Amino acid sequence: KRLWDSSVRLNLVRDRGSAMTRGNQRDRDRERAANRNAAATANSTLKSADSTADIMRKKQEAAEAKKAAAAAAGTTVEKTGPSKAEKKHDAAMARAMSGKQK
Repeated sequence: KRLWDSSVRLNLVRDRGSAMTRGNQRDRDRERAANRNAAATANSTLKSADSTADIMRKKQEAAEAKKAAAAAAGTTVEKTGPSKAEKKHDAAMARAMSGKQK
């Protein structure tokens, strides 16, 4: 029985040698973690909030310029069509009347 145990141990030691060593595995795990963290910062909500804020600022500046040009020409800028709130209200009323409300 001892002879069998020692041969099994010998095979196990040989098999471990072909697998990754602990130091190499640690390095690969660090590399993977660094890649994960880099990907997380690429999709940062702070960055997207900043870009969204920039877009909204540009839109607001364009709207103010349009209003200023209209005021200089002596006309007023009026919105056409229903607002987003009015559209939501109409959709909610339609759902309530149809009975398909969630």
